[in-house]
Amino acid sequence: MALDTDDEILQDFLVEAEEILDGLNEQLVALETQPQDKDLLNSIFRGFHTIKGGAGFLSLEAMVNLCHKGEDVFNLLRQGERLVDADMMDTFLKVLDILNSMFAEVKAGSYPTAADPIIIDQLAAYLSGEAPPAAAEPEPEPEVSPPSAENNVASDDITDDEFEALLDQLHGNAAPGITPPEDPPKAEPAKSPGDDEISEEEFEALLDELQGKKPAPKTTPPPAVKPAAEAAKPVSPAEPESSPKTADDEDVVTAVKPAAAAAAPQAAKAPTETSVRVDTSRLDDIMNMVGELVLVRNRINTLEAAFENEEMAKAVNNLAVVTGDLQTAVMKTRMQPIKKVFGRFPRVVRDLARSLKKDINLELRGEETDLDKNLVEALADPLVHLVRNAVDHGVEMPDAREAAGKPKQGQIVLAAAQEGDHILLTISDDGAGMNPEVLRRKAVEKGMMDEEAASRLTESECFALIFAPGFSMKQDISDISGRGVGMDVVKTSISKLNGVIDIQSEIGKGTTLSIKVPLTLAIMPTLMVMLGNQIFAFPLVSVNEIFNLDLNKTNTVDGQQTVIVRNKALPLFYLRKWLNKNNTADPKATTEHVVIVNVGTRKVGFVVDQLIGQEEVVIKPLGALLHGTKGFAGATITGDGRIALILDFPELMNTYAHRNY
Repeated sequence: MALDTDDEILQDFLVEAEEILDGLNEQLVALETQPQDKDLLNSIFRGFHTIKGGAGFLSLEAMVNLCHKGEDVFNLLRQGERLVDADMMDTFLKVLDILNSMFAEVKAGSYPTAADPIIIDQLAAYLSGEAPPAAAEPEPEPEVSPPSAENNVASDDITDDEFEALLDQLHGNAAPGITPPEDPPKAEPAKSPGDDEISEEEFEALLDELQGKKPAPKTTPPPAVKPAAEAAKPVSPAEPESSPKTADDEDVVTAVKPAAAAAAPQAAKAPTETSVRVDTSRLDDIMNMVGELVLVRNRINTLEAAFENEEMAKAVNNLAVVTGDLQTAVMKTRMQPIKKVFGRFPRVVRDLARSLKKDINLELRGEETDLDKNLVEALADPLVHLVRNAVDHGVEMPDAREAAGKPKQGQIVLAAAQEGDHILLTISDDGAGMNPEVLRRKAVEKGMMDEEAASRLTESECFALIFAPGFSMKQDISDISGRGVGMDVVKTSISKLNGVIDIQSEIGKGTTLSIKVPLTLAIMPTLMVMLGNQIFAFPLVSVNEIFNLDLNKTNTVDGQQTVIVRNKALPLFYLRKWLNKNNTADPKATTEHVVIVNVGTRKVGFVVDQLIGQEEVVIKPLGALLHGTKGFAGATITGDGRIALILDFPELMNTYAHRNY
């Protein structure tokens, strides 16, 4: 039988479970280096417990059984009866992988497949190995409670034993928080099921007791709860008839727990109450409407320039300010911390380092840096390739590091920071670095270029060779590397995001790879240029500099026209020859406008007819007739109402330059 994926309770469980599973991935790896961290152990225990409660409510037995075993093992660990070792951590990470697979099945609308019995047996072995039999049995808890109630009733407020004692007090007609006389009368006869309900006053008193809200301002919550619980404990053995719970008792317990859990956030004023979950499609719709508003603002700015009216100018300026604020506010609603991507890498580095017999520490910086949701998802795969490349190619084996006078443990730093309207990502290692001569020799061996062309490559151009398709420094192909595919995927993916890649490496010191991408893909700052009578937009993130070129100072190398910029030869291309062939250059012109653009890891000069200026634009997809046209990322409407095509430089170079750019 399939699950109803439209069920609201199931959707709430999926959202909560996904957040917990993402957190467990990072917490488990951290636990290996901090095996006695009580807070970490308790957090992982609560994660398994919360998933188990929600899965039990939805009758997902396979997930319940696996979480039940994992919860029991972590109960032993947090009690100090066992310590985490590498083999145990391997088992826990396998458990997490199985839980993620089960989660994917539930998300697809089917009941999860039972876990591999070998994993269950391994967890059972941890329970029976050094712990007493009683420790292997979890405390009985009603599985019918919603996950939120189980999670919020919690270890921070009151234990289950104390809670049951308070209920016994209520059924025994004792006021909560008041210690009964030392010699209480014998137990009253058991009440009939009809008398088992508590009054509203008693229920409110119980909630006050749970939250520590006493009339006397000096009374603190713990003393108010503890005496009542302690006084109730010796009475309950004397009343054997009241200890077995009736069905009505279970209803009362189940009803009170969610109520108490719902009251707790109000008393504590938890920040989660200020947030609301919104479908991302709604945010996309709002962003599209804001984009249209930006286009209207640009149009009004252009029209206002034609009128010399001070009042109109003020109104237009106010409109521009409000539109800019609205645009920023809406963009922030689509922002997510990059921690969502970074969180997976401790596990990636840990597993890869163990398989390669390396000792590597991963340091994460700037995890709270926010960027567009779509960018967060798009950066995941490129960063995985770069981190794996740093582990496999960058950091040396422990004995080689010691022989070179380095610490045995290698260091990889993954960092993110915001720079203006861009995000800068860096992946650095303290490994062996890259040797330009070796890269030149490898390029010649693979037939990518001849020796003369290779000898003219600068260091940065040599480093950029690692992004070429099929280029790899590994002699043997393994399941980790050697095919020359990973870095090519990185270059392609970053180029599609209008990003720029830069590599710095020093032999014996390590390598740092930097990626610069825009904060958002929806609204793009551009440089507007003219080719003849047609407007084109250059993504501003790709523009490096602009200058006026003296045509007498160009050179030709290997049939390619070049220009020297800061002692470096850059290839020069006339865009009018590619995109506006009917337009011919003025034969008497002695200077041209040149825009230096970053294309992947290279810099290229493009000659344009006229520079208009910077403008924020909204990217619109090309129509059906132009769909598939090479070299264009989309189109937009300019401030004067005309259509401008947005250039895609990597594709433009591949289509027209006929060179490996």
